[in-house]
Amino acid sequence: MSSQNSMKVGMYSFDCRDAAALARFWAGVLMRSVDEGATRAFATIGFDGDGPTWMFHQPQGELATGDNRLMLDLGGERDWAEQAGRVEALGAERVSDNEQDGVRWVVFRDPEGNTFRIFAPRPE
Repeated sequence: MSSQNSMKVGMYSFDCRDAAALARFWAGVLMRSVDEGATRAFATIGFDGDGPTWMFHQPQGELATGDNRLMLDLGGERDWAEQAGRVEALGAERVSDNEQDGVRWVVFRDPEGNTFRIFAPRPE
């Protein structure tokens, strides 16, 4: 292995119609705050923090349609079912509840239709 630093996620980026509104939704999901200065065209969560930044922006021209290319998988702890309920109450659309070989998860869509999942802890 080389002594170079490895790559890491620096930012999650969403093209959207209303950056401030979608940032507020994701800030609620993540239990974080939207950074100051959020507008309909551009907003961030955690820009000055240590972890990855969440960026929301209106693209130039038409907003792409279809399934999103990156699916976020949020790892839940023992309270994963309560977290899923909390996220649904924030405005997420609950698409399906799933179980495969002991692995459980819920599929959601955020207010602009981006798909994401919340997983239960890994089976022991």
